[in-house]
Amino acid sequence: MSGAAPMWLMVPVFVLQALVTLGRWLLVNDTRADELINRALSFSAVCVFSALWDTDLGADGYPSKVFLVCGALALASVYGLAELFDGADSAAVRRRQWAYDLLAVSGAVSLLLGDGLAAPATWWRTTLWVAIFQLPMAAAGVRTVRACLREMPRTRSRLERIAYSALLVTATYWCAAALFAAATSVFDGVAYPTRWTVTSCLVYLFVAMLTAIPLARAFGVRTGLDRTGRELRTLQPLWRDLTTAVPEVVLRPAAGRITEPDSRLYRMVVETRDALQHLRMYMPRDDSGEPGDSNELGIAAYARRIARAVDAKAAGAAPSAERAARENPYAGQDLDAELGYLLELARAWPGAVSEPSRANRR
Repeated sequence: MSGAAPMWLMVPVFVLQALVTLGRWLLVNDTRADELINRALSFSAVCVFSALWDTDLGADGYPSKVFLVCGALALASVYGLAELFDGADSAAVRRRQWAYDLLAVSGAVSLLLGDGLAAPATWWRTTLWVAIFQLPMAAAGVRTVRACLREMPRTRSRLERIAYSALLVTATYWCAAALFAAATSVFDGVAYPTRWTVTSCLVYLFVAMLTAIPLARAFGVRTGLDRTGRELRTLQPLWRDLTTAVPEVVLRPAAGRITEPDSRLYRMVVETRDALQHLRMYMPRDDSGEPGDSNELGIAAYARRIARAVDAKAAGAAPSAERAARENPYAGQDLDAELGYLLELARAWPGAVSEPSRANRR
């Protein structure tokens, strides 16, 4: 067993975990699973604060009592989360969690009756200790390991595989440590926590870093610094000008329906593509007398022709069915390829709309 964690390790771990917890409550609290994670992190933060307040948790003082009750509640949340992760009905999460919380608090308060943590070890206190702390952690570890093994073959993302692997290792450690502690408690008597160990701190830090991954993603989405946000900003000028020229292609979702960045990006791609297809009817012919095609022209030249098509439509030019019948430049492209093409076009768009001859016409 590792020794007591030094203060220089405990304080940064607590500060980091507290910041992650606060950030998750603000930015990552949309699902039942998010709520359970945030509850577990909150109760755990109180436990760590109690350990910082009084490192001798074996004494029957106020910090050790807070540590005991909040630790039981944190484990109840962890088990509820593992159960949900393992496929339990999400509609009944809160009802089940109320029951788990009630059992956790009842057991912890029972251990604090009489002489509390200073009371001598008895068979019922040992049994209650194991039932409140060790068995829920071992069961949560088993269910999490089972869920990871089931989900890992289905995921294609490298980041998700790494996250599942890290969670699998952590859950395995939880299960093994809980079973070892349970066996020790049974054979040696009640083993209340007497210190916050180096191992406990490091595992706690590792779990905090895992739970910070969704927070980093949510922060990127909220600030627009993620990949989707950057693509939205790049595509915005082209999309705005083309949908202004061809307003009939704009999708009209119900209020609040399209708010997620991925949904907005998908909508912008579809609307921009449809506007380009419509504007091909107004596209000027090249020197050979044929309509310009993005496959035959450079992106910059094609952007200039689109700009001229916008002007022609605005001036009331008659559309040409012959030009509209030209080969679809998006044929055979998936959404990623289409998005890449439109992003290239969007980068060339500012130069096309600032073309001197076009500016003079305006």
